[in-house]
Amino acid sequence: MKRLIVTDSTSDLSDDMMEKLGVKIIPVNIILDGETYKDREELGIKDFYSNFELYNSMKTKPVSYEQYSFHYLELTAEYDEIIFIHCSKHLSKTYENALKAHRYFEDKHDCRIEIIDSRHCGMGLGLIVIEAAKAVGRGESFEDIIRLVNDLSERITTYMTVPSLKYLRANQKISGLKSVIGNVMGIKPVLGFNDGRIVVKTKLTGKSENLLLDLIDHIKEDIGESPVTIALAHARDTRYVSDLVSTFKKMFDCRQMYTAYFGPSVGISTGPDTMGVSFFKHRS
Repeated sequence: MKRLIVTDSTSDLSDDMMEKLGVKIIPVNIILDGETYKDREELGIKDFYSNFELYNSMKTKPVSYEQYSFHYLELTAEYDEIIFIHCSKHLSKTYENALKAHRYFEDKHDCRIEIIDSRHCGMGLGLIVIEAAKAVGRGESFEDIIRLVNDLSERITTYMTVPSLKYLRANQKISGLKSVIGNVMGIKPVLGFNDGRIVVKTKLTGKSENLLLDLIDHIKEDIGESPVTIALAHARDTRYVSDLVSTFKKMFDCRQMYTAYFGPSVGISTGPDTMGVSFFKHRS
C-alpha cells in the first residue's frame, strides 16, 4: 500500500527534510512586483531575502483551485492513502481550495483521502507534518495518524519575535496588532497562534539583538520540566542560530531539535529579521 503526507510550502520544511520523510509539498504563490513565483520552486529563500529591500510590492496567493486539482489528480492516481495537512484556513485559502478539489474529484479515484486544517503555519505546521510522516514510516493506521495530527494541532505552541512593525502594518490577519502599532516606539510584538489565527501574545521592550533570549522565561514557563520537540526558525539573520540551539538544548529536555528558514510566504509579512520557536511537549 502506498501512502503519502502532503502539505504546502508554508510549512517551511527544507528540501532535505522533505526528501528524508517522503513528504510532498505543494508551493503557494509569491507575487513580487506583479510577477508570480511558485514558493521555493521558482523563488529561492536566500535570493528572496537577498533582494528583500528591492521589492516595491510583495504578497502571497494560495494554491489555486486549478493548481490544486492538478496535484490532487496526479497524486490520487499514484497513491492508496493520502493525508493533506495545510496552513490555517484563517491565513490562506489553500485549505478551502483543497476541499473544493476533493469534493469535485472524490468519485474519480480509489484513493483514501483526508484533508486537515492544521490551524498553524511555518514550523508549527512543519512539526505536525514531520510527526505525521514518521507515523507513516512506522506503519501506523490511517485513523491513528489523523488522530495524531489533530492532537498535535492542539498542543503546538509558537512564538515569533518581530523586530520591526514595518512589514505587519498592511497585514489584516493579525489580531491585536492595532494596539501594538498605536503604542510607543520600541515595542516589538511577539506573535503566536490561537485557534488558527495569528495573535499578539506579548510585547517586548528590551534592546537585545536576540529577541528570543528575551522570551526564555516565557518559554520556560510553558515547557516546565516536560520533554519537548522544538523547531527554531529564522529568516535572513542566521548569526544566533547555533547559540540558540545550544541554549535550548541545555535548558530543556529536547527529544528532537530542528532548524529551518522562514520561507517567503511567512517572511513577506514578518520581515527579514524575524525569528521564532515552535514546540510541543511529550506526554511521556
